[in-house]
Amino acid sequence: MKLFSKLFIFTLVSVLSFNFTANAADPEPAPNFTKGIKELAKITKENTTQIENLLKFAYKFKGVPYRLGANGPHRFDCSGFTSYVFREFGYKLARRASLQVHNGKRVERGNLKAGDLVFFGGRSNRGGIGHVGIITEVDANGHDFYFIHASTHNGITVNHSTNSYYKVRYRGACRVIQPKEPELSLLDELKKSK
Repeated sequence: MKLFSKLFIFTLVSVLSFNFTANAADPEPAPNFTKGIKELAKITKENTTQIENLLKFAYKFKGVPYRLGANGPHRFDCSGFTSYVFREFGYKLARRASLQVHNGKRVERGNLKAGDLVFFGGRSNRGGIGHVGIITEVDANGHDFYFIHASTHNGITVNHSTNSYYKVRYRGACRVIQPKEPELSLLDELKKSK
């Protein structure tokens, strides 16, 4: 019995030593940075496609009349319109413009992008948020933009931020559709923890 135990232990130690030596000799595979860049581009493209589709959907309602408290699709008020459009793509927004500002990440004026929600003061322009739209295009200067929204006089329409009415009422913007973060591999997580 003792001989069997010694033989078993010797065999076990030999096998473990061999596996350890074989694994230590295997070179660590080089990280595939090209694959990572392609994955990141794919993620960014997915977001871009979603925003393009969201804007195409929003444009389908151009000319639909305004009605206070209306959620669409035959009548809209400003926050009813933005809620309706974003809901189609799986995003639930608050029902009031003053609360939708909390449904995304704040964006500085020079960093605006198509698909961002943009907020304005109401008719009284006393400082609070009273109106919301969706940015459709940002000018080359990165500061001015076009936006689609439910206007009280024109229904769903597109205006420019330099329009005298909206220029003085601009309050800020937020990004609801955030860029997707790529999933980290175990190697990436280890590097990040160092």
